[in-house]
Amino acid sequence: MTSEWDKAIEDFVTLKSVSTQAQYRRALKDFHAWYRGTYGQAPEPALLTGEEARKWRAHLCGVRAYAASTVNARLSALKGLVRHAGGRLEVRGVKKVQKPVEPLTGRELGRLVRAVEQHRWGPAWFWRRNVALVAVMARAGLRVGEAVGLDRTDVELNARSGWALVRQGKGLKERAVPLSLQVRKALTAYLRARPTPDDGSLFIAKNGGRLSKRSVQMMVKQAAQRAGIEQDVTPHTLRHTFATRFLRQGGDLATLRDILGHANLETTSRYLHADAARMQKMVEAL
Repeated sequence: MTSEWDKAIEDFVTLKSVSTQAQYRRALKDFHAWYRGTYGQAPEPALLTGEEARKWRAHLCGVRAYAASTVNARLSALKGLVRHAGGRLEVRGVKKVQKPVEPLTGRELGRLVRAVEQHRWGPAWFWRRNVALVAVMARAGLRVGEAVGLDRTDVELNARSGWALVRQGKGLKERAVPLSLQVRKALTAYLRARPTPDDGSLFIAKNGGRLSKRSVQMMVKQAAQRAGIEQDVTPHTLRHTFATRFLRQGGDLATLRDILGHANLETTSRYLHADAARMQKMVEAL
């Protein structure tokens, strides 16, 4: 016999996608079982309170030891059902604990660049392009999308200074990013060797068109493997490496915020956390 709770679930989930329906059914049936075991009666969607939802959240986090994403998904299902029934739940989700992103050490970054330099296949300018790409991400902090979005006219290279004008930054905000001597050298060597594209792109593919983000992601991953770096290295790892090295060398958050193109200091401050290797070293010394 179908219960009132089951009827309420079916009436609610029919508005969702097939995959979401299955997920919500599991979550809400689990809540029903917990509720009956805790209060000795069946729950009524429109009458559920935040106090009951918070106790279930504590159960999921404690007894069940579910990950934050799982707990939040189940709470979302419950809040949706209550809202569909005309009620409202005041309960917050569980904050996800982000695993520290491991920046590359100076040795690892050097090995990565060497692996790119030594992988000389295709046209002669390929490896110079890839070295320049790694440089603008790891030594200037550009996102992969910002790097491939650069045009030749966006880059100014001089003997003692250099800049990259990022026109397609996050939030459609432009910013000028300073380029170090190493970055300028890598870009100069690439520009001398590469063909001239018709559309003015800085980083081009073999067919002469603008290079894709996917191509850069694959290049970085494969180079890291050839370099013998155990961790999964992505373009974001290179950007994170730049930010971490900048702060360790005495750079300030406000300047780093402007270089990275963040809207506020709160976003930039995440780079202040200790990386996993340093945390382990400090703990071992106790």
